[in-house]
Parts: sequence; C-alpha cells; structure tokens
Amino acid sequence: MSDTRIVAAPREENDILSEERARLSSWAPENAWRYVEYADPFDLLAQISDIALSRSTSIAEVEIVAHGNPALCNGVLVGNVDVVAASLRRIVGHGSKATVVLSGCNTGLDFNGECIARAFSDAFEGTVYGAAGYLAGTYAENTERSVASLALDGIVYHSYPSGRDAVGRDVWNTFGTPRGSDSGKRMQIKIATSGFRPVTLTGEVGSELLAEIESIIRRPPAPSARMRIAPDLTFAIRLNDGEHVFELLAGGTVLRDPVTRNVWQFERGREILQRLLPYRTLPAA
Repeated sequence: MSDTRIVAAPREENDILSEERARLSSWAPENAWRYVEYADPFDLLAQISDIALSRSTSIAEVEIVAHGNPALCNGVLVGNVDVVAASLRRIVGHGSKATVVLSGCNTGLDFNGECIARAFSDAFEGTVYGAAGYLAGTYAENTERSVASLALDGIVYHSYPSGRDAVGRDVWNTFGTPRGSDSGKRMQIKIATSGFRPVTLTGEVGSELLAEIESIIRRPPAPSARMRIAPDLTFAIRLNDGEHVFELLAGGTVLRDPVTRNVWQFERGREILQRLLPYRTLPAA
C-alpha cells in the first residue's frame, strides 16, 4: 500500500492565499504531493475520505495552508474541533500513526486558555503540531519559519505568550502522543482561518470600544502584514458614516479594516479583547 501526501488550501479570496495556492498547485505534483482545494473543513474531510477509499493508499501527510491564531485554524474552531478531529481520526484509522500540523500563525500557542492545536490533539487522540509564532513558509516545502512578533510600516504585531523565533521543525509545538518510529505512516495537517460566535455589546463596554475605534482610525494607517494571520476578534460597529467591520490581530494589539486591509496600532486592544473573550463576532455596539 502506497502513501499519499496531500497539501491543501482553502478556496478563500485573499491575496496571500491566492499566491500560496498558485505556488503549491504547481509545486505539489513535481514533489510527490497531491494538491487539494476545499470550501470548509468538512469538504476537506470528504475529499480526504474519497482519496483514501478510491485507491490502495494510506494518507501519509496532509498539510493545510491558511490563516490561524491560538483559537482557530481555518474553519476549525474551539466549538467544532471535536467533531472535525474525531472524523479525521476515523478516516485515517484508529491504528495509524497520524500526525496533524496546524500551520496558521500562532496555532500552537495558548491565549486566554485556548489552544487549537492542543484541543485538536485531545479529540484526534494523536500528535498535533501547532506554530509557535507568526508563520511563513510550509512544512511540505521545508521552508517554515516563525517570529514571536514583527514590526512593519510602524505597526507592531505583538507576541502571544511563549511565541518564539524559529526556523524549520523548531517552528512547531507538539501536543499529544509522540509519533511511533516503527511505522512509515503519518499525517500532517496545517490549518487556519476565521469563524466566530455572536454577542451583543451594550453599555460602557460598547461606548468605550466605539470611542477607541473613532480615535484610532483618525491616525494614518499602514498596510497589513502579508502573513497568514487570522483575527482574534471580528466585530461590526456603527460610526458616523454607517456600519464598519474591523478585526483585532496580534492578541488585540493591532486593528485591521478587512476591506481596505489597513492596520493601526491598538495597544489597549488586548485589554478589550480579554474582556470580550470567548466571544468572536460582535454585532454593532
């Protein structure tokens, strides 16, 4: 039985992911990998299942290249990670030495008690790797590197707790059962992107956030860092000219307009973010 290696990316309209998809789709067949695009995690699971059933093969590796943070990886969230990971475990088989690598930014770090790689490992009952910083490159291409924090165009993307600078396999934090050395079968999944839960802001919290946002966006913006960073929080808020959607990145310390991709420093954002967690998407204040 042969091994199949899969490198996957979500079908998301994003400039960084478009570049990743174009490169990986041509790189994969020349390097004994199979390239897959998917709509959501359950579409990916279905495609992996089809591959496993349609040929005499075992799934050796699956890498998913997308956005991430400590609480999410693509469409895999703390709210659905159990079913996604358990479904994957059934596909690869309970006896396989499968490894999952969640390859979005900061997926291997703990923030406010949440770590998507650890949660995935618990449900998957196997080894899971998560990135220990802001991530670039891929595991499949052996080009991965991470930084704890970065500064670009005058904006500082602050570190999550225990973030680190690393290259190669040192980029990853490991969760769960160590890989067996007596089997050639293993699987790696690298995942990331967005998905959130609603909550209504009222009273002082909403007024405080509104005032902060109005003040910040009067400052000159900078272009967003070209890295696979998922937002910690997405919210809609009504300003003088109507409703706007904003994102908090880097543990709340960077404010981003996802439409213009402008960013501003938001030092008080971490304090606000921690008060609002575990919520993810907010209606207008």
